[in-house]
Amino acid sequence: MITARCGCGAVRFTSEAGPVAQVVCHCTDCQEATGAACARIAFFKQKASRVTGDVTVRGFTAGSGKRTARESCTRCGTLMFDRSDGFPALVGVMAERLDAPFRFEPACHVWTRSKRPDVVISDGLPQHAENLS
Repeated sequence: MITARCGCGAVRFTSEAGPVAQVVCHCTDCQEATGAACARIAFFKQKASRVTGDVTVRGFTAGSGKRTARESCTRCGTLMFDRSDGFPALVGVMAERLDAPFRFEPACHVWTRSKRPDVVISDGLPQHAENLS
């Protein structure tokens, strides 16, 4: 069982299955949402996952042209989830929110055309200028 929770514990995530994808996203929306140079996101099948607690949803149109939503805890404001019309059967969980013993092991970097100029990617992982194709 994989679990995650917000800073105050009001929002919780559980999954009976491991992630189907793990990525480091450098898009400007992720930079803005996280306040960091990138977002580390693990994607899980919604059918095998459960979310409890109240979230605030901030919707926008991503660089891909798809509607995307970021979900944060209503009480503490912790950014928890990323959902997109581009992958409607998945829920993205911010890797920093996943509880041990989960290990974030990204397969690649996406939206590198938007990465900040001060970011150097030197981990040898594949890089995609935009989405995975």
